[in-house]
Amino acid sequence: MRETLFQTSRVKVLVLVISAGLLAACDGGRFDGGLQGRADNANTDNASFGTSEEFFASRVAPRMDFCRTCHIPGGVADTDEGKRFLLSSNSSEDYANTYAAWQTLGRGVESNMLIVENADPNEPHSGGKNWPVGSDAYKDMIALLSCWNNPAQCTLNAVGGGVVPELQPLLSEGHRGGHAWSRYCEGKPDEAALPVDPRALVQPGVNQGKAVYFNAYYKDCHVTAPEEADPTTCGQWRGRVARGGTLLEGNGVVNGGLMFAGKATSESIVQGFYANSEGYNRMWRTWSGGLTERPENFDELVAQRWGMPLSAERNPYPLEGEDPNATNGGSGQLPMAMSQVRTADGGWSGKLGITCHMCHSGKIGEDDELGTPGTLYGTLGMADIGAFGRDLFPAGLYVGPGVAMLARVRGTGNITNLQGFGLLTLGDDPENLPAWLRMSDSASTATEDSPVWWNYGHRPLKFYDGGLPADAQRITIAALIPVGDSEPSAFDIANAKVWIEAHDQDTAAWLNSVKAPVYPAKIDTALAEQGAVLFHSKNLWAAEANAGIQKPKGGNGSCASCHGAYSPRYVNDPAYLEDPALEGIAGYIVPRDLIGTDPARVDGNDQEVAEYAENDWFTYPEQRGTDQDCGDQNLDRIRGDRENGYMAPPLYGVWASAPYFHNGSVPNVMSVLKTSERPKMWRRVSTPNDTGLNVVMGFDTRFGRAYDQQALGWKYDDIACGSDFTVPLLDCDPLNDEGTPLVESVLEVLYSNMGLSWNIPTVLMLPLTDQQIERRKIYSTTLYSQGNEGHAFTDVLNDAERRAIIEYLKTL
Repeated sequence: MRETLFQTSRVKVLVLVISAGLLAACDGGRFDGGLQGRADNANTDNASFGTSEEFFASRVAPRMDFCRTCHIPGGVADTDEGKRFLLSSNSSEDYANTYAAWQTLGRGVESNMLIVENADPNEPHSGGKNWPVGSDAYKDMIALLSCWNNPAQCTLNAVGGGVVPELQPLLSEGHRGGHAWSRYCEGKPDEAALPVDPRALVQPGVNQGKAVYFNAYYKDCHVTAPEEADPTTCGQWRGRVARGGTLLEGNGVVNGGLMFAGKATSESIVQGFYANSEGYNRMWRTWSGGLTERPENFDELVAQRWGMPLSAERNPYPLEGEDPNATNGGSGQLPMAMSQVRTADGGWSGKLGITCHMCHSGKIGEDDELGTPGTLYGTLGMADIGAFGRDLFPAGLYVGPGVAMLARVRGTGNITNLQGFGLLTLGDDPENLPAWLRMSDSASTATEDSPVWWNYGHRPLKFYDGGLPADAQRITIAALIPVGDSEPSAFDIANAKVWIEAHDQDTAAWLNSVKAPVYPAKIDTALAEQGAVLFHSKNLWAAEANAGIQKPKGGNGSCASCHGAYSPRYVNDPAYLEDPALEGIAGYIVPRDLIGTDPARVDGNDQEVAEYAENDWFTYPEQRGTDQDCGDQNLDRIRGDRENGYMAPPLYGVWASAPYFHNGSVPNVMSVLKTSERPKMWRRVSTPNDTGLNVVMGFDTRFGRAYDQQALGWKYDDIACGSDFTVPLLDCDPLNDEGTPLVESVLEVLYSNMGLSWNIPTVLMLPLTDQQIERRKIYSTTLYSQGNEGHAFTDVLNDAERRAIIEYLKTL
């Protein structure tokens, strides 16, 4: 059918050419094919072009390559409506094809859909408004169609004026998140002055009336501490990044950071906050697989069991009987989640502490899969923090179960920010206790999937609900707050605060420097270009299916409207961004009911939580009431008329951040874009067990085997209620696969009325057996805080459009 319509249009053109030629021969006039028009019929003295074909070639054809991105056979515009204007791969046919489309669409000028869909802001067009009213492109198209419509009155001057500007590319190269300063300083000397932090441009009124919408604004949280102000040169920036990397990367380096121990040495770290290497070596004895001796591949099995990859760099611990100082730390290799503590003189201690990578590390691809990133900083989705805490308890890490049990599903955590972190400073701020108790009856935020680090430098606010400014760095390393028995002394919060302020800017700089991984497989660039157009231009609310559904108060209704602009063509278009420096920055908190995703997180961080933050040290109370108030940004007096909700994330490296939504409830991007594809109860596939041992294997990280390139996410299995270790009425309802199971419906009352109550049964459900650890791989979307609803406005896309957008996202 497609070819027939296309060929029919070409026949019409041929007939018109022949007819016009016969008429021209009869009256002796110049043959112009009936398509070119006569520019010398009127206003001859001012004519710049002899024929409409010449005018088209000079003024219109340069813009046709953009139309050709989608309006070709097999392109996303090859639909019942779109095929009324189809081009071909041969640009020499553009004139004839455009003329044929003009005829098919009813002739005329301003009323023709070639003008209406590309100029009228009230008419839907997935490709955006390519010749908006008043623009040079609009004037040129009006002139062309006027000549076609009335050749006798044809005037073809260079009405647009000047040279048609060359279009910027649709796909970008090289920019993979991270912070603008890291990119800027590449190849520059240390004394080079830094530009303004692009996030600081996101202020009230920014981008008003533009295609990308902002309602979440940057705050400078260090105006009262000049010594902690932003760096001013590339050398200062590099210094901060280097110092932050030493603290956060782990791998047993001197001055490496440990959770709740700061830069502790073995002399200052408190017992219970570390595991001893002897106990670590014997963990296999507590596993329930019937092992009779320590496996030769013990280190790899630990990484699989915990879902915490082995460090890519050497990260040693001593095997039984080894002297760590005689073996440069030992012969064993730790996962990224742990690091051996050093002694005060830089020696090895045999004590093993926890790093931030317990919750912020991942892996994509194996060593023999060239091009894959392998181990990654700054992502989650793999770790079973429960199995981690269970195994380390007998090894001496007594806080393991209490700290690490804050998750019921592998790959998630319970990052409650102020609800939990508020406890860390109560000892030094006892006057905040009444406020902390008042917020304790707020709902639990429960299951969450940590945001990726590589987008940290493109968010004016942090956390899923935009609770704190990106510049609120104290809370960034709250989990490292020292509780050692010297320097500072045990639970000396006043000195711990001093330590955090001495290191928070360095750690933030390193986090900001982390870049997203490059997609490791071939990308269909033609399809990706179509996706770029759709991502930045298609107004989802123009579709009838979204009629009456709440829409954003600003922006153009596209994906970019919420998630930011990335394509050079749109980044440099003043209709999209006030300043190209805003590339990739996402600063829109989508109202709770508009986005429609599971509300537990935003409901749990209610006004009582925000009010507690008024005096909490982590939220810079010294700046309270100023225009740079760094308190909870969802507090009524700070947010104003903005509705609370979830902050749309930047999308650099989105392909590597599955599963999706703030709670990790959706396994792939296709399911994000199409709600009917979302599984109710599912489990990411595990690494095949070819060890010959009865052991727990982690999620499969082999890209070629376990990654779904079409859906953009990890492959998974649908799970039926009562199978694969699931417990009916606890994990699922066997009579209603969408219903809340009986036990959960009772517990939800508690979860909804006591913030930390969700943690209690989670701790009590310590996974003692391998079967219980396997059960924690299953994600049930009918449990509290784990719903997979929302983002339904993308259901208006068709599958061809989804495939194009997915292909484009691979390029970010």
